[in-house]
Parts: sequence; C-alpha cells; structure tokens
Amino acid sequence: MNENTPNDHQLTATTAADMLAFIPNALGFQPRESFAFVTLRGNTTGATLRIGIPADTTPAADFAKVALHYLLADTAVDGVLMFVYTNEVADAARTGENPDAKPYMAYAQAIEAELENVGISLRNGWLVTDRGWMPYFCEDLGCCDLNPSDEIRDSAINAEMIYRGYNTQEDPMKLTADPAFIGSDEAHTTITEFTRFVLGGGTPDALDFDHASMRIARAQWNEEVGGDIYEENEACDLAGWLFIKPIRDRIMADAISPADDEATYLQVLTGQYEGQPDWSRVEATETLLVKILAYTPTEDRAPLFCFLGWLRWYRGQASIAAAYFDKAIEADRGHQYSRLMRELIGRGVLPLAAQNERTAYPHLQAHPVTGPAEP
Repeated sequence: MNENTPNDHQLTATTAADMLAFIPNALGFQPRESFAFVTLRGNTTGATLRIGIPADTTPAADFAKVALHYLLADTAVDGVLMFVYTNEVADAARTGENPDAKPYMAYAQAIEAELENVGISLRNGWLVTDRGWMPYFCEDLGCCDLNPSDEIRDSAINAEMIYRGYNTQEDPMKLTADPAFIGSDEAHTTITEFTRFVLGGGTPDALDFDHASMRIARAQWNEEVGGDIYEENEACDLAGWLFIKPIRDRIMADAISPADDEATYLQVLTGQYEGQPDWSRVEATETLLVKILAYTPTEDRAPLFCFLGWLRWYRGQASIAAAYFDKAIEADRGHQYSRLMRELIGRGVLPLAAQNERTAYPHLQAHPVTGPAEP
C-alpha cells in the first residue's frame, strides 16, 4: 500500500475526475502500468493500494487473490473502486472486433469475482492512459470516449490537495533521497579500512548480540539516531558497519524494534512482526541515513539505499522501496539483499505491520474522501 497523506481533513469528491486526481496525490506519484484500488467504507474512502500489472504468465485468479488479500487488510471495507493505468490496447480493440474492449479485462473480472465471494462490491472502475481516461466497465454508446487528462488536473480535489501540501511525482525514483557527495577523496578508503578493522576482531554470529562489535555498532547507531553528522569519519564509521551482514541486519531491525529475543528479531527482519513499529525512530533513522549518504561515495551507497528501501517497505510504500533497492543494485550489482527484497516486492509481499491499521505507518491511514463519483 502506498500513501502520501499529510493531514486528515475530509475532502468531497463530486466527479470521476476528482477520484482520479485523488490516487496520484495519495500515492505521491503517478501510477503507470498498474492496478490501483481504493477501499470504501460506505461513502468514505479507506485505504489506497497499488499493484503493478502482472506478467502475461500470471493467472488472473492468482493475481486477484493477491489483490483481495491486501484489500481485506481494511477490515471495514464494504466496496472497492478500481483504476487501471496503462497504455496497452486490448487485442479485440486492436483488431477492430470490439473497439470498446478494455485491456486486462480478465484480471478485472477475476478481482470482481473474488470480491463478490466475500460480499464486497466492485462499485466502479476507470481506465487511465497518457491520452486521457474513461469508465472501465462502459457499455453504453458514447461512454467509451476518452475524457481529457486536463479534467483530472483541473479538478477540485486536485487543487485542494495541492493546496494542502501534497506532492505528486511522475516517477517513484524521484521520491528517493540521493544527495550529492560532499565528502573527501579519502571517504571510500576510510569506509573500507574501518570495515576491515572491525572484521579483524571476528565476525559476530547472526544472533550473537553480545559480541563486542555488535554492541559497539548498536551503541553508536543508537547515539546518532535523532542527531546530526558533523564529521566525515563519523559518517564513514556508520556506513562501514552496514557492510558487515549480521551487524547490518541487527541495526536495521533496531529501527523497528530493539527486542533481542530471537523470535521477535527474526520476525522483524522477515516482515512477520505484528507489533507496533517505533515510527518516530524509523523517521529519525531515515533522516540519519540521508545525512550519511552525503558523505558516502557512490560505490559505497548500496547498504544505505537498501536500508532506506527496507524502511519504506515497512511503511507500506512498496514503489518507493523498490526504487531504493534498484538504486542499491545500480551501486553494487552484487548486493544480494536488495535483489531479494526487489523480488519480494515484485511478488506483492508487504510486511504485516503495513497490513494492519493498528500498526501501519500513520500516513498510510487513508485521507478520507466522501461521495465517490459515479461515471
């Protein structure tokens, strides 16, 4: 689930263009080649979900079950709105057999069937292309004409959300932090030598939280979270710890929960933690990571991008998380953890914390909109 919701003042949608303006503002970026959904609670919106359009080899029923799983995370849902963002053209429309045929209809019908099986109605749907938009389930003469995209841009909700501080980017990559390098020519050597020095004292086992290096690393990171970076060596030390896998994993987990018991620690790392993440610490850790990035050469940034991606994954912002993991892989083609996380996101896997209103990142709580528009 992807949300970008600075406040909780209620909005009112009176047209389809209003709802179409809501989606990119809620996500923080313009969806492309995606299904997007908004859950409804009566006449008020709930959560916003975006899933990339699956590969042709993915059975429609399997895709629909994944979508339903995430939609049901909103325990109060009684209806759903669907948005299909694509420039693809249905085969029947391309051949002229049915000019009004919609792309990915098999997936849409499978989703509708899954929702009906649990007593939830798919109340409406829209097709959105680069050239304009139209109702997805249109059958009446003339209703399949493209409406101009300007109607979305000029809608009342778009104007209101911009006024309230929402920021929409064309690409999730533009929502990632990648500050210009301000360090010295010695920064790479400093990081490498620090890591080598630490490893000289032995690599701690994954669960050896009493190992001297593990204790020192956690203490240093705990001290710096919420603070500032004033020296390059300080930033390089913090970055250097992340090149040691057991220490990296422990520091990442600490951002969600500092619990040392094995079960909780492993649940946190794998996204199976059902407790309340320390979201204030998550935000402070993200701020610190960006400060460290500025002193870190490009070739050493993969662990930092990976850490930021993992935290965004925990927030439920899968598209931004994927962009960070892509940056990590670009910095280090062999960064296996980023490749693993990228694969999990591609399969639609989200941490349990992001699927529960009680534990989800506060900005994932839906911006309420009343009166979803009819076509």
